[in-house]
Amino acid sequence: MDGTTGFMPGAAAIRLLAHRRFGVGADRVLVFTGSEAIPSFKAFTADGEEQEMQESDYAALAKVKEDFEVHLTDSFVQRMRQADRAKMAAAC
Repeated sequence: MDGTTGFMPGAAAIRLLAHRRFGVGADRVLVFTGSEAIPSFKAFTADGEEQEMQESDYAALAKVKEDFEVHLTDSFVQRMRQADRAKMAAAC
């Protein structure tokens, strides 16, 4: 996922994206946060918890860089934003 396009997902959005039924189904989500010149990523668990990048994350990136890209629809990104807003409202 590209976090440089105006939307950096929060924990609720990551949980929705990683959900096995309503999202893409994932154990970890890697979000691109850098630039083409200086690539960087943030890693999240399926529960939305940010963690340090692990060796397996780098291995997965190297393997799928050319083979795999997920394109999220505007509708799904809107659902992710709503999930984050609902989580923020509940925390206040």
